[in-house]
Amino acid sequence: MRAVVLEQFGGPEVLGPPQEVPDPTPAPDEAVVRVRRCAVCYLDSIVRAGVRPGIQLPLILGHEIAGDVVELGAHAKGVAVGDRVASTYRAVCGHCYYCRAEQSAHCTNVQGVGVDRDGGYAEYVAVPVRGLSRIPDGVGDDEATIAGCVLGAVYKAVRDKGRVRPGETVVVTGAGGGAGIHSVQMAKLAGARVLASTTSPEKAEAIRAAGADEILMDDVVDRVKELTHGRGADVVLDCVGQATAPISLRALARGGRLVFVGEVGVEPTRISVARMLYRETEIYGVASPSGGELTQILELIATGGLRPLISQTLPLERAADAHAALGDRANSGRITLQVSDGA
Repeated sequence: MRAVVLEQFGGPEVLGPPQEVPDPTPAPDEAVVRVRRCAVCYLDSIVRAGVRPGIQLPLILGHEIAGDVVELGAHAKGVAVGDRVASTYRAVCGHCYYCRAEQSAHCTNVQGVGVDRDGGYAEYVAVPVRGLSRIPDGVGDDEATIAGCVLGAVYKAVRDKGRVRPGETVVVTGAGGGAGIHSVQMAKLAGARVLASTTSPEKAEAIRAAGADEILMDDVVDRVKELTHGRGADVVLDCVGQATAPISLRALARGGRLVFVGEVGVEPTRISVARMLYRETEIYGVASPSGGELTQILELIATGGLRPLISQTLPLERAADAHAALGDRANSGRITLQVSDGA
């Protein structure tokens, strides 16, 4: 099969043209999926750059996958050959304490697809069937790719961790990126007033179209306080990470909830424990969804409740260009790679 193989760490240029590699063979609880589309996530660039420790090369990147089941392992159940499916990022073991307690986000034996095992920048990929969900009719391949990572994380951030309620004020940082623009949309769907922070004026129109009530370009904390009569935001969905964490904390109201959706940057962030203590601040991280949560996201797309935003689709041969565009942060929404046409 054809695959873009990461053989050394570095910039986008280390992603060369597709090469021929052996087809994957499914383990007993796995399926082989013919990849139609694979979206490009910021995590892909983190792995490619060598920032994340413990990565073993060579490696095929890509975890936001949509395609067709073409082969099943001996004990694989829940999907059938020919099913259109989307995949989660997390390949969980199913038998550790957390998996048995239905907390698979904390699986102690988890493997990241496209991180710890080969992913979807390839014609075929082997993934555990527990991480697959059927794609409903009416949901396109491009839309389905991002359901298992960015949309799933945003869904959990708004519903489970942020517990966003109608009438609350939600601040979204990095609102023009893939996670950010969908956080705007999801928070608005939950009934919140959304204040969207971005450093890219050219993305303001797309952010407003996603549902933002206000666009914050400068002096974010002061503007949030001004718009909330000095109180601050009930929830901040931080889709950037280390660079915006101090701003996010200062923008929160007393008893506010801060949810980290993005992980841009590697430097540690300093926070005031006293400020958290006396203001009863809640801080959360959010992982990608389980297979069951992925199914819920796909249904939300199918019913029109959520509109995945795809900025462009490039052929697999242009994986390096996709990474370069992601690094330039010139896109609103997600970039996807077309691996096959499903014919």
